[in-house]
Parts: sequence; structure tokens; C-alpha cells
Amino acid sequence: MSPPDYWVARCHVAALSPQARRWEETADEAVMSVAVLAHDEEDVRQHLQRRLHDDGLALLRLDAVETLLQRFRHQGMAQTLVEMAHATTEREPVVYGELVPLLPDPEPEIVEPIIPPVSYAETTWDALFGPHQPPLWAVVDGINCREARQRLLASDAQHACLYAATDAATQTNAPWLVRIEADSDIRAWLENLPHDQHWGILLQSTATLKQLRLHLRKFTMLWTPANAQAPVYFRFYDPRVALDMSQALEPWKLAAFMAPLRSIIVPASPLMVFPSDLTLAPPVELDTPASEIQGRLTQVSLSEQAREACRHRRQFAVGQDEFARFGALMQQRAQAALALSMTPQYPQKTAQQLLSAVHTAVQLGQRYSLASKKQTRTLTTCVLEFGNHFPAQQDEARQILENPKLAAWRKRDRLEAWLPRGRVYHALRPPYSSDEEAMQQDNFRPIVNEGQS
Repeated sequence: MSPPDYWVARCHVAALSPQARRWEETADEAVMSVAVLAHDEEDVRQHLQRRLHDDGLALLRLDAVETLLQRFRHQGMAQTLVEMAHATTEREPVVYGELVPLLPDPEPEIVEPIIPPVSYAETTWDALFGPHQPPLWAVVDGINCREARQRLLASDAQHACLYAATDAATQTNAPWLVRIEADSDIRAWLENLPHDQHWGILLQSTATLKQLRLHLRKFTMLWTPANAQAPVYFRFYDPRVALDMSQALEPWKLAAFMAPLRSIIVPASPLMVFPSDLTLAPPVELDTPASEIQGRLTQVSLSEQAREACRHRRQFAVGQDEFARFGALMQQRAQAALALSMTPQYPQKTAQQLLSAVHTAVQLGQRYSLASKKQTRTLTTCVLEFGNHFPAQQDEARQILENPKLAAWRKRDRLEAWLPRGRVYHALRPPYSSDEEAMQQDNFRPIVNEGQS
């Protein structure tokens, strides 16, 4: 009979009594590696069963049974296994490695619901003056509300200009902070201003006039990636910008801005980019009539966690990613404004059709390097009048756009000059101009090829 060999294996065992546990934890099961001096795999199992039985353990599973040499060939040499194997004898053929207890799965943790750092809700003027509501303030934009300075100077309400300048010209264009009482003339005035005037924002705060003015003045100018040499004016009091700010800034920076504020409230407008987690009922669409929007307000609030994150960080600059988010939101608003401005010119088109045409025009502008507002408007006109495939069938227009020697403004001027001719060609073109045979059968409309005219 051949001499026995060194074998190794991995086994899963269970203690038959608490006294049989050879490990510290209270778990009943454990896994371990073993070294066995045996002739073959069956001999390994028999030796192991006897040893486990003597120790008050039950074998639940045995796997990875192989000779020590086989293990080293595919996994490399392990000094621990060598020492275990050398510790075996014919009298004590089984040596245990370290026993690792199998602890029971922990009780599932109760996960607290994740509270978003910024939350949005629709509200009304009356709700803002309800019981237990903090004092209400407004920051009125002097640029979008030209009468603000005169109104406030003639009022008994607490008010202050956010700019330090005292000359009338500067103050007329400045933002103004004013306290609003439930039964005041100021409330009646602001509540009836058209929302599309974007006259300003509302704030809930228990701070004093002096404290609020001092705090808000810190944010009238901000450092941004647009100019590393100097800060730029930050029009947070424009409701469109305020809503953008709530979506573009990191939560701790928004919390720094809102440190003395319970909430920011903006009058809803079709020219705003509303966050996806805000539910407006009914929705505010691009073509929603002004009468259906008047009095509808969007309230921006912060979670306590977001406020806690900024306790020791008050000053900040707009970062690159935040600047990009501001830019994307502003681009969306600009496209919506352009679409809305074209309604009188194309009353037969829906707001969504106009907006879709603007989106297509923006893509064309990226392709042909036409990016200004006027250039995008001209391209939108072309898309509306000649279809989404413009300029595929407008040879002259395509030549203008593809001319590498023309500056963007010249391309736009030449497109404007071409438009009257393009309309004529388009009106005369048969509806099946892509089918030459069908064109020859058309007895009612002349065949016009713009490139040959």
C-alpha cells in the first residue's frame, strides 16, 4: 500500500452544543481549512468525520478537496497550509486551520427616507399670510419694474435699496427690499403685477430689514468662471434666475444664500425652467394664458440637512459645473422666449411646434456656426417655412450656410435676403418633388428647380 499524502480541504461545520464551539462568537456554524494525512479523498472524509464527531461538530459541507501539491500548483504555495500538513501524524491525521464563525445576517436596518436637499411646492399669496407663517418680504427688480423706487419711497413700508449708491439713476435700476403686510398697498400692488414682467421674488424670514439687506448685498455680485478677474452682477431677484439658482447651485451654497430665509417664493411664468420634481396643477405651459398663471407661486425650501452642511461655509464662488448648469437653464429659457416671440408671426403654429422649430434651428446653428439670437431666429423662420429638413432642398440657402468664407453675420444677412425667393420656390415646388416621374405627370403646377432657376 502506498504511503499517505498530505491533503487539504475546506469544510463548513456546525457545533452540536454550545460547549462544542471552538470560536468566541455565539454563532453555531463556522468554516475552516483542514489538513489531512490520507490515502485518497474518501479517506480524507472518513478521518475528518471521526475527528469532528469527537469534537462535537457536524460536517455540513466539504469542498475543495485536493492534495497539497495540487493546491500549490494552481494557487501558489501557502506557508500556513505547509505548517498544518507537517503537524499531521498517522495518530492525529487531521489538523484544523482557523475557524471563522458564520454570524447570522443582521436584522435589516430601518432606512430613513431620503429627504431631498431642495424641495418645491406650489403656493398662494393667502397661504403665505396664514397662521404661524414667518414675515414676508419682497426683492423688487428696478429694471423689470421701473416704478419700484417711486412706489417704495412714497410708502410707509419698511424698505431699503440693496445698492449703496444714492443717486436716483442708479437706484431706479437697483433691487429693492421691502416688508409686505397682509393688508398693505404694497401687497396689492405686487400681487397684481403681471407674472411675465418678472418683477421680483418673495422671501420668508424673521430677520430684520438691516440684517436681510446686509446678507443679500453679499450676493448682488458673485465670482464665476466667466471672469477670473472680477465678480459679475448676480440678478438673484429675477424670479427666473432665482429658480435657476435653486437647481444649479450645490445645496450647501444655496443654503448659504438662504441662511436667514425660511423659503424663496417666485411668481410662476411660462418662461421659467421648472424642476422635474415640482408638480404644478394645472401645468404651466409655454402658451398658458396669463390669466391662468396670475397669483400662482412656486416655493423653494431647504431640508435641515442641507442647512447644516453650510453652517461653517458662508462665502462661495460659482464653480465650473454650476456655471454650466446655469448656462443650460438659461439656454432653455432663451429658446422658450424665442419661440413665444414668434407667435404673432406664426399664429397657426402651436407653442410646442414653435419650440420644436427653435430646437432644430439651434442644432443647425451649431452645425453652421450661427449662434446669436438674431441668427437663431432667422434659422427658426427657415425651419418653420421650409420644414425640418431645411436646407436639404434649398440649394441656394445650403450654399450660403456651407460657405466657409462667410462670417456668421453675413450668412444671416444673405439668408434674410434669400428668404423671399425661397418662399416663391417653395410655393411652386410640387409636393412630390423627390419623385421625378411623378413631377412629369403634374399638369397643374410648374416644375421648378431652385438650383436651375
